[in-house]
Amino acid sequence: MSDTSIPIFTPAELAAVAGRWGLDPGLVDRLGPAIDRMRDTYGRVRELAAEGRPPEPPPIAVTRVPRGPDDPHGAWLYRIDDPGRPGNGPLAGRTVTVKESIAVRGVPMTLGSRLMAGFVPGSDSAVVGRVRDAGGVVVGTSVCEDLCYSGSSFTSAHGPVGNPWDPRRSAGGSSSGAAVLVATGQADYGIGTDHGGSVRNPAAWCGVFGLKPTYGIVEYDGAMPTERTLDHIGVLTRSAADLVAFLEAAAAPPGGEHESYTGQYAREITGLRAGILTEGFGWPGRSDPRLDDQVRESAWALERLGLTVSEVSVPLHRYGRDIHLPISIEGGLTTVFESRLQGNNHFGPYHPNFGETFGEALARRPEDIPVGGVLALVGATLLRDATHGKVMAYAQQLRVRLREQVGRALREVDLLVLPSVPMPPHPLPADPREAVIGTDLPFEMHDNNCVFNLTGHPALSVPCGFVDGLPVGMLLVGRPGTDARLVRVAAEFEERVFRCPPPPRHDPDAGLPTARSGR
Repeated sequence: MSDTSIPIFTPAELAAVAGRWGLDPGLVDRLGPAIDRMRDTYGRVRELAAEGRPPEPPPIAVTRVPRGPDDPHGAWLYRIDDPGRPGNGPLAGRTVTVKESIAVRGVPMTLGSRLMAGFVPGSDSAVVGRVRDAGGVVVGTSVCEDLCYSGSSFTSAHGPVGNPWDPRRSAGGSSSGAAVLVATGQADYGIGTDHGGSVRNPAAWCGVFGLKPTYGIVEYDGAMPTERTLDHIGVLTRSAADLVAFLEAAAAPPGGEHESYTGQYAREITGLRAGILTEGFGWPGRSDPRLDDQVRESAWALERLGLTVSEVSVPLHRYGRDIHLPISIEGGLTTVFESRLQGNNHFGPYHPNFGETFGEALARRPEDIPVGGVLALVGATLLRDATHGKVMAYAQQLRVRLREQVGRALREVDLLVLPSVPMPPHPLPADPREAVIGTDLPFEMHDNNCVFNLTGHPALSVPCGFVDGLPVGMLLVGRPGTDARLVRVAAEFEERVFRCPPPPRHDPDAGLPTARSGR
C-alpha cells in the first residue's frame, strides 16, 4: 500500500538534511530504513484520504475580465455566472465580490501571483458559503497584491489597481480590487483579508467603509493564511448600515445570551465616549498634517451625535508596527513558506491540494516568488536564525502589553478614534519591483491599522473627508464583540456629518500607468 509518488530518499538527500541541521551524516544515513517506513505511512494516509474524497462539484461559468472599458481600474479578476441560492436571508439579492486569496468554488484562486496560476478550489471558503446561505450573490473575484505582501496596489501579477478618485494613484491593498469595485458601485460588498490593514487601507483611500471584525468571529477557513493570529476576514461597503447584514450572515453571534448584531446596532449611541488616540497622529516623516486635522475635526464632530469626546493615550501604539514585524515575518516564514500555506500545531482547517500546488510552485519556480515575498522570506530566515526566535518572543510579550494598554483605554472610553492611514494615496510607481526594493511604499500606510491585528479589536475605517480631492479615512476601534456598535456610530456619522459621494468616472485610456508586475 506504499505510495510510489513519494520517491525513496537518496543518500545525497539524507546528507543534505544532515548538513542543514548540523547532524552526524553517518547517523542520518543509518536512519534511512526507518525514514522509508515513515514514507510508507505517508502513502497509506494519502490513500485513506483519497477514499473519502467528495465528488467534484459541477462546473460554473467563469469569465476572465480584461482590462479596458469594462474594468478601467484593473480591479476585476473573474466574473461568475452563478444565480446564487434562493432565500430571504440578510444578504438576499445583494452582490458580492471576493478577494482572489479567498476560495470560491470553481474559480481560479491565484493569490495575485504567478505561483498559483491554474489552481482552482473545489469548494467555497467558509465565509463565501455563509454569504451564499444568506442569499448573497457572488458575482466575481477581485485582484489583490501578490501573495498579499503589500498594503498598496502595484505588486499584483495581474497589474496595478488604480484608485477610483485618481487612477494614477494607489487604491491601497492588499484587498485593492475589492475596494475599487465597491467604490465604483460594481458590487454591494467586497470580501477581503486583513493581516495588517489590508481591508482598511484600501477602504480609506477609496472612500468606502472597511471593517476588520473582532478576531475570530468570521471563520478564516478557505482563505490564504499568513500568520494565523493576525489573519482576519474583513468586508467593504459603500454604506455603513450594510455592514450589519454581513455580520448577521457571516459572523458568530456577539456576546450576550439573546443579542444579535441587529439588536446591538439598534441601541442608541447618545452618551458613548469617544477617545481621540494621541499616538495615532503625527507619525514623523509619514503623517500628512492636513489629514490629521481632518480626522481630528471629524472626531470632535461626534459630539453632534451625542457622544462625549476626549483625548486618550496608548503609549505602545507608537511601536505597534515594530511589534508587528517579527510576529508577521517569522509567522509567515513558518505558515507560508515552510509549511506551504498550511501552518502546524493547530486543529485546522487544512487544504492538501492548496498546499501541494503552492509547494510544487516554490520548488519548481522560485523565480515567481514576488520581490516582497523574497524580502519577507530572506529577512525572516536570517533574523530568526540570528536570534533563535528570541526577538519574536519578545514581540509576543510586548503584544500582550499592547493589548492590555488598549483594553485600559477602552475602559476609559467606548471607542478610539484615529486616522486609518497617515497619508493620502501615493502615485503608482513606474517600476514596482524597484519600489519594493528601494522604498517603503508597500508598507508606509500600516502604522495605525496593524496595531489592531495584534490586539484583535474590531476596527472600522469610515470616510470622513478629502485632502487634495482624495478620500480620508477615520478609524473607529471598539471593545471585542462591539462590532455593530461601531457600525451604528459610523452610520450616524454618515447620515449626519459626512457622506462620501461616488468617485468621478475616468477615461479608461488615461488612467493606469503601464507598470510592470512587482516581481
